[in-house]
Amino acid sequence: MLARLLLIVQSVLVLAALVCASDKTYRLRGAIVANTVLGDVSELATRASAVVNGGEHRGYIQKDGSFVVENLTLGDWLLEIQSADYAFPKLHVRIATNDEGRASVAARYVQIGSEWSEDAPVLAYPLKIEASAKYDFFTPRQGFSIITMFSNPYMLMVGASLAAIFIMPKLQANLDPEALKELQEK
Repeated sequence: MLARLLLIVQSVLVLAALVCASDKTYRLRGAIVANTVLGDVSELATRASAVVNGGEHRGYIQKDGSFVVENLTLGDWLLEIQSADYAFPKLHVRIATNDEGRASVAARYVQIGSEWSEDAPVLAYPLKIEASAKYDFFTPRQGFSIITMFSNPYMLMVGASLAAIFIMPKLQANLDPEALKELQEK
């Protein structure tokens, strides 16, 4: 009976150790670096963040461009840099342990909607991410065009009204007197 109790306690302790070992969390470090699209990284401070898996984890970008995302467990993650002014590539990040128990990070560029491929080259750690494009929300005003002015529905209604005002009397003048008398009676 005592042996059976010791076996149960030992099993519970082993399971608890496994659960505690799997609860270990890791940090993901990286930095936004300047390039031709983004000349000054300090422009991003307070307006951009590093988001993992659509908001499960978040790290804020510092004035120098660095960021840290805390509390990541082993596994696959999607890292996005959210910014209102610049577009950044998305990264597939895999956190795994090697034979010695040390964590390793493998990050690859990924296209949304495609499979996470192992064929893409692995990026250096800590991650260095560059802006790929600047969003341009300004749309230049169209110039004046007589064709667009007359294709406006209001201008078409005005044209039809003017045609009725000027063309109808000419049509009535060409009617025979009997048809004109019939129209006036109605």
